[in-house]
Amino acid sequence: MTGTDKIKPLLIGKSAKPRCFKGIKTYPLDYESNKKAWMTSALFEKWLSNFDKKMSLKGKKVLLLIDNCTAHKTKKKLNSIKVDFFPPNTTSQIQPMDQGIIQNIKILYRKEIIRKMVNDIDEGRSFSINLLQTMRMCYKAWENVEKNTIVN
Repeated sequence: MTGTDKIKPLLIGKSAKPRCFKGIKTYPLDYESNKKAWMTSALFEKWLSNFDKKMSLKGKKVLLLIDNCTAHKTKKKLNSIKVDFFPPNTTSQIQPMDQGIIQNIKILYRKEIIRKMVNDIDEGRSFSINLLQTMRMCYKAWENVEKNTIVN
């Protein structure tokens, strides 16, 4: 594992067509929506199918380790991905994302928010962030996670 194969994160929101997306053709993150902005079985299956297609096109085989959340259950036939679940009640101890990656993303994301806040104040604007700006900040935070953080 090199820590360089970062996939585009999925952001789940409540609005099917956010106003700030008007006229935008490509997004920095994948975006889906539902009433509660939660991962559902249907969203996971869609994401997993797309991920499988991308890995197949690249000729890569992937072992995907995920928690046993009910939304993550799948019976889908996959070509390039093998899905394995963590044992029950062990996610907080062994999930790779809980080993510093999420914390690092949050720190980097908060830096982006502060940077925007300072910029807005300096330019005499009231501070506000729309969903598209949030996506861009999340993307930048994810891109700035160093490979050492992922590998460790």
